[in-house]
Amino acid sequence: MAKSKSEPTEKVRPSGPPDPARGYLNWSRDPAVGLFAVLPLWLAYELLRLQLTPAERNGAAMLVTDTLSAFGPNSSTVLRATMALMILVAAWSILRRRVPWARVALVSMLEGTFYGLMLGPATGALTVFVLDWQQVWLMVGRDIAPDIVSSLGAGIFEEALFRLGLLSVCALAFGGLARAMGISPRAGLVPALLVSAVLFSWFHHVGPGHEEFAWNVFVFRAAAGLLLGLMFVFRGFAVCVYAHAVYDLHYYLTNP
Repeated sequence: MAKSKSEPTEKVRPSGPPDPARGYLNWSRDPAVGLFAVLPLWLAYELLRLQLTPAERNGAAMLVTDTLSAFGPNSSTVLRATMALMILVAAWSILRRRVPWARVALVSMLEGTFYGLMLGPATGALTVFVLDWQQVWLMVGRDIAPDIVSSLGAGIFEEALFRLGLLSVCALAFGGLARAMGISPRAGLVPALLVSAVLFSWFHHVGPGHEEFAWNVFVFRAAAGLLLGLMFVFRGFAVCVYAHAVYDLHYYLTNP
């Protein structure tokens, strides 16, 4: 039946993928933006380590470089080249999508710094809740140069290993298991967070340069791993890296 002239004509909207989520809260969780935002911290780590303490490597950094030992003395160069290539790809992705990277990166640094200053008190509260005991600090102070390099390295390598890598893999595995059981895949985040947090804490007692096991310290680090895991899920990789690095640096500076 023909339409009357008084009836409005329905507009046909072009089909295509929906617009990507915009805004800081979404951009800061983007993997490419997060990797690019970590660039200043990585450069500071490399420059300070080479200039001040060339032999300084934290446990996670040793694990990564030792894995590349097949390249011989060029293992560190291969690691740097891989990191640089990843950042270049991230930069290309950011420019192609016209993401306001400078503003997002700066706010991510500030947000991560704030979380890093809050991570100690929050983790201490969780430790007291679990153990009903005052938190125990067992690390001893060292010269400031190795502490700075170690803090930056821990933020970069431990977060890349345990949150970006392990937590992501566990979330996919447990999410798939939950889907097979007819449960929402998001339910897989709970065991993924717990497993990655426990392994993160356990690593400090068995990895390179490990320290003697103490139950209260183990629970403290597991609680920190849980908080960092939640931060990674809800706020992204860059915020998590800066929070971890700033927390370690703040600890060393305030516990000489």
